[in-house]
Parts: sequence; C-alpha cells; structure tokens
Amino acid sequence: MEPLPTPDTPVDRPGQQVAVVVDQPTRPSAEDGAPFEGPDAPLLEGVEVVANRDSVVVVLPAVTGAVDYRVFRLPAGARVTTEGPGEKVTGTTLHCAGYRQHNDKVTATRELLRVVEVTDLSGPTALVVEAIDTACPFPGLLAPRHADLQVTIDEVPVVDRVPFSFFTEAEVAARFGSLIRNGHGKGATLASQGPVASPRVLARTTVRVTPTGKAAPRTKDFFDDFDGTSGPMTAMTPTTSGRRAHMDGRKASNSRWDFYVYNDEEEAAQLDETRGLLRVTLPDWIQDVFSSVVAVPRRPAKLSETNYLHLTFEVASNATSRRYWWVGVCGAAAVGQTFDASNHFAGNLVQTPFFYQDDGYNPSLEKWSCLQFFPRDGSPFEIAGASRSESDVRVMLNKAGGGDRDSVVNLSPAQYPASAAKPSWFRMQTGGVLGAGLLDDQLLVSPRTRFDAWVRRDRLVLYVNGQQRLCNDFGPHRLTMAEGAVAFGQVLYHSAAERLEFARSFNDRTGQRYYLENAPYADEREWDNVGFEEDVGAPAGFDASACYLAK
Repeated sequence: MEPLPTPDTPVDRPGQQVAVVVDQPTRPSAEDGAPFEGPDAPLLEGVEVVANRDSVVVVLPAVTGAVDYRVFRLPAGARVTTEGPGEKVTGTTLHCAGYRQHNDKVTATRELLRVVEVTDLSGPTALVVEAIDTACPFPGLLAPRHADLQVTIDEVPVVDRVPFSFFTEAEVAARFGSLIRNGHGKGATLASQGPVASPRVLARTTVRVTPTGKAAPRTKDFFDDFDGTSGPMTAMTPTTSGRRAHMDGRKASNSRWDFYVYNDEEEAAQLDETRGLLRVTLPDWIQDVFSSVVAVPRRPAKLSETNYLHLTFEVASNATSRRYWWVGVCGAAAVGQTFDASNHFAGNLVQTPFFYQDDGYNPSLEKWSCLQFFPRDGSPFEIAGASRSESDVRVMLNKAGGGDRDSVVNLSPAQYPASAAKPSWFRMQTGGVLGAGLLDDQLLVSPRTRFDAWVRRDRLVLYVNGQQRLCNDFGPHRLTMAEGAVAFGQVLYHSAAERLEFARSFNDRTGQRYYLENAPYADEREWDNVGFEEDVGAPAGFDASACYLAK
C-alpha cells in the first residue's frame, strides 16, 4: 500500500466565501426527502466556496488521514447507504479532489489537493462534502460513445502495450453506482478503471452553495458556456492537412464553432457538449504522431494597435512537452478572406512536430500572420539555490508569407533566469521565486484554470485566475493580419515517446502520475466559458512595467 498523501495547500482562488452549513450537515436527506442511511461521521468544519457561473470550487480544510475528498448532490433517486465499515453512494455524480501533478521526480507521497470543482449547477444547491480514506477510482476516459483501442507501437515495452477504452457516463455509473469525475485511483493494470470500493468517511458536512449564474455572457462579441444552444456537431467535408498529417482532417460544425481533428487514433477522438462543458478526448494515431483538435469560433475578430482583443477560457492546465492546451490568433491579409460567406473558417491550422522551434512550420497552411501561446513543462535543469521550474508558457509569432521554415519569431521571455537579479517582468510572473515556473501552481487535472488574454498587434497580456502572470511586448515584430480567427485547441504528440521520456535521468518527470497510470495514450480536457471581445482597454490593475520586451 502506498503511503498516505500529504494534504496540499489549496489552489489560490480569489473571492473565497465561508460556505453556508445546512441543518443536519452530517446526515442530510436527499432532495426527494429520502433519509440518509450512511454511516455516522464527525463534522467537517471550515469549508469555503468560490462561485463560478454554473459551478463552484469547494475549498477544504486538512483532515488527518484523508486520501481524497469528494463532493456530491443528493438528487431525487440518489441514496447513501452503509456497506461494511464504509459508505456507498448511488444515483449521483461524485466530484473528487485528486492530486497535484509534477514535471519532476515522483515523491513517496501524493500531494492531495484540498479543492474540488463541482460543475453543472443551477441556483442554490445542497452539496455533501466528505473526507475519505480511499482515493476516488479512475473511471476511465469519458466519451459520448464507447471505444476500445489497442496500443500497437513497439516502441514501448510489451507490458505497456495495453488495451484502453473510452467509457460512456452510463457505463461508469453502472460500474460504480454513480458517475465519478476526477478520480485518480489507479486500476489493476495500466489505463484501466479503478476498483469499486466503499470508502470510510473521516468527516462530513453539507453546505448550500449558489453559483453566480449565467444571465450575462462574460464577453460581448463571442461567448459560449456550452449550455447546448449551439446545436449538434454536424460532420462536414474533410479538410486538407497539407500533407502534414497521415490523413486529411475531420471537420464538424455547429452554429457557433468549426471543429477540426488531425491524426487521431482511427477517428477515435471524441468531442461532446455535456453538463455545461465541452469535453475533448484525444488519442494520437498509433501513439506515434502529432494529433490535435482545433476549435474556431465562426466569427472574425478585430485587432488593434492601441486597444485589445480580450480572450477568455477555462481549461485544465496540466501540461508536458507533448500534451497541452493551445491558443492561436491567425488571419488573412485582407478583410473577408479569413471566413467564407457562410462564416466558416476559410483557413487550415495544422500543427506539426517541433512547430514551436525557430525553424518550425507556421500552423497556417495559407502562411497567414499568427500569434500562438501555450504551456509546456519548464526547464529540466535545477537552478543554483533553487529547484527546477515545472512549467513555462511559449509565446510565438509567425510572419505572414514566410517560407516553410523561417516564419517563426520566438517572443517568450526567459522564465527561469539563473541570476538572483530578477527584472520586473520575472517578479510579476513568479512572485520573484527563483526557479519557479509560470504555471507551477496549475499542474492540475482539475479544477480548471481561468485564463484571460489581451492581444494587441504588439503585445500579449496573460492573466491566470485573475492575476497578471505574463506580458510580452513584441518589440519590432507585429501581427499583420487584417482580421483574426481565434482558435482554441489541444495537442498530443507521440504519447509512446512521452511515456519513455518521463523517466529520463536528466529530466525525470515521473511526478506526472495521472498520465503515467491513468491516461498514458489519450488527452482528455474540458473547456468552459470561452469567448472574446474587441476594442477593450487593458485589464484593471495591469502593470505595464512588468512587460518583457522581445528583441
């Protein structure tokens, strides 16, 4: 048995409020009045809540012996019963805390998070909050239809060439009694579902929470909170990959989006809009190629020399060198050429291996002007007097009309300088902590991170959960498109190589336990509250003195 985890400090979330405890907090009735039949447990005190539009993040106190935390509603039909010394919960959704991931060496204990994100809420809701002595089981990768896949590449050892599956929510609920979200407890074999168990409850409370509501969009020109009003995704004519992929891309569209999938495992990538989220499950073809999903809002965006284009999105931000979220702004040189007459994206954005290097391809097959930014896994080397960074953000510009290998301008500041003399832009990004990476505190499978980016033709400003983390001035370089297409995506590149690289002695990243144990050959992310607005000013509190000037 593994050592018990050490409770981690909560993820920084501004605006925390003490939760309202309901009557009978340790023995709550279901919403249909059914009595609570679970085991007794001590009162869990000190719970706080951060409200979002249709979700909340529950912030928890440390409980001695806790191996996980879970939060759930008791809707009509849900039941809590005693099973041996433990508790069985059926007919609901269990939202679990899980563990922080690391782009560093594995430690003897897992870092248990003390935050749980609960989604798909509407109005005041009673939530049962429990500290338990067993990790929530990994439910498998979730998708709208079941799929069974096999690892075929011979690059990994035979023991790692395992079958893995995508499971529907109904299949998960049938196995475990309830749907499980963010369960990290590993199964008996690699990438398999975790064991069915009835954990012992160490402490319990019931609180009433209220999300902020969805009455108004977060951004005025385009916004989607994935509430089902965009309509179904309809397959369209395949799109060209420009010979950058082993097959042309699959394309789908609804009233708000064009979606593109490249190099997935035998067309197994699945996108679905469910429970107020966009869920993307992406396996790379034969665990060996650069696979990607790109989603483009069906509306051009205006850029300015003086005002900003504000982008907002929420997505889980755990990242390695081979899997991460990606955001781009690309566009044609003339107005009206970036989208066609039906407001479908007229270009093609196809990523290739090492696109982020100085001789990488422009993702735009049309060689348009592009801005790209995305997280990666930091520096593999320790800095004198400090630990290694575990994250960084790459900022790139692609010059319009450049040759195949000479359009890239790497604008990224050095985010882990070896010197103790820290310039203002570095202090802003990391709090002045030598060796810290830009997103070290966001290496999370859950909760999602909120990102806000302000884009000008000569500058990118990035806020993380409401805090300024990055400002890049482009120096002599400029975005030159007449209008922009905003793209939100994710990549998974050669997952078999990633698995082997995690254990390299000079760059040990075995702290990425979730990717090593649960999801080695597919990337699953959920997006929410995605949008943009044009011609806005800089964000409140923006500190221009913290901007890094690219050369």
